[in-house]
Order: sequence, then C-alpha cells, then structure tokens
Amino acid sequence: MQAEKTVKVAGIHLAGPNSTKTTVVIMTGRPWEGNLKINAVLDRMGALHRLFSDDRLFDFLRMEAPDRVMIDSPLTVPPCVACTRPVCPGVNACEDIAVAYMQKLAESGAGRRRKRVMNPQTQRIWDVKEWFQWAPSLQEPTYSANKAPLVVRAMTLQRRLNSLPRPIRLWETSVPHAVSCLVDQLGLDRELAYQYRAFEVGRDRRTAFLEALHEHGFLEEDDIDEVASSVESFSAAIAAIVAALELYGFTSKPDNAFFLEQGWVYLPELCCPWPREEAEV
Repeated sequence: MQAEKTVKVAGIHLAGPNSTKTTVVIMTGRPWEGNLKINAVLDRMGALHRLFSDDRLFDFLRMEAPDRVMIDSPLTVPPCVACTRPVCPGVNACEDIAVAYMQKLAESGAGRRRKRVMNPQTQRIWDVKEWFQWAPSLQEPTYSANKAPLVVRAMTLQRRLNSLPRPIRLWETSVPHAVSCLVDQLGLDRELAYQYRAFEVGRDRRTAFLEALHEHGFLEEDDIDEVASSVESFSAAIAAIVAALELYGFTSKPDNAFFLEQGWVYLPELCCPWPREEAEV
C-alpha cells in the first residue's frame, strides 16, 4: 500500500553555474507521519578546485540514488528555442503543434485580463496553461534572462544523469508555486507564501511555514532550523517534499504525454482530508 512506503527523495535548488548557492537536500521517511527527516544538506555547491559544480551534483546524486529527484528549474525549453527549422514563418503561420496549442490556450482566456502577450520564444505550454491561475509575481517565463542559464544547466545535468547504468530522472517543480499551493491547501497564513524570501522577516516566515508543515505531518521538527537558515536550503527542502508527495500521488499530473514532453511543473495537490487526519480518526 502506498501509505506504508518509506521514500528517499532529493530536492535541488539550482543556482547559476558560477554561483555557490546550489543546494541539495536528501530526505527519507513518510511525509504525513511526521517522520520525513533530513539525511543530508549539501550547500554552497560551487566549483571546487578543478571539480565543476555539475560534477559535484552528478557524483552526489549517483551515490545517494534517491527514489525521486525534484529540481526547481525548468527542464525543457520553449518551442521557438527548440525549433530547428531553417526558416521561421512567424508565430501565426507556425506549424509547430506546441505553438498552435499555446495560441489556443491564450485565446481561451480572452475574457480575462492578460498579464502579458503570449510568446513561444520565452514561454512553454505550461506557462500559458497556468497564465491566469497565479499572481503575476509567480509567472516568470521559462526562458527569461534570469532563468535561461538555469534551464541550460538543468538540461545538461539531466544528460549527465542519463549516462548512469540506472539513469536518474529529474522532475521539475517551482518552489514559489509549491509554497503557494501548500499555503492554500492547508489553510495557512498567505503572508507565508510571499514573504519567505524577504530580507528582514524571511527566516521567521520560513520557520513558521516549516513548523506548520510539521504540525500537518510532513517532516520532523528537529530539521526545521537547518533548512530555514537560508532561502537556498529552504527551496531545496520544499523541492524534496514535493518529490515525496509525487511518489505518494499527491501532485498535479500532466494531462497527456504531449504535456509531459513539453515540460510539466509538479505541484502539491492534497486531498481533503489530508491522510494525517484520516490516520488520527
């Protein structure tokens, strides 16, 4: 039975290739029995002498071999970036199925206020599908100036992991979206979703959020201070929690294989009542 399974998961907060802020968190346990605990936190994963940061990430994941690895970076590129056609006919005349579907999705929300013009050079299908569901601050395009280097790095890491005798697949999440989902679905204070990165109150908000997750049976209380100490560790921990939820079947799923191929962002999708409450009845 799924509820009896103990999992080993990894969450990756991916920073730029020349940054020292990349962080990996390994967790094991059962998320709603309050015993999902941290086994390892590997932070400040920059280059070390002649060892590149990507090499360190690859070796760590190879040794740990988690059941699921969730990363907070896109793993696919927008249609225009992936396109290999020698001649571009323009968006309106493009024959690419993904571009046509993105236009259809954008037009289906014509009665709502658009946050920006649909652009297949920077957005994927998931970006447009979720266009009207989130606050503008959460909807940074996949291939923005900030994210593009991370996308390339994440895709390169996936190719490295494909070389293993038992390849490790990376699964994509978004920490701001995941935190917002958990806040809404667990009925927590909305400030926790928007202030966990704030300079003055960020650590307090991260701690309060993790304490709330402990109360709802997600993780051990002893681990809270360690992962609340920095935005990077917190982000990696949230990614790991989403990985555990995905293994138990409590995340959003792509509608079909095409959505998965184009890039899917896995987010918490909790049932009501949450399993912890069922167990206590």
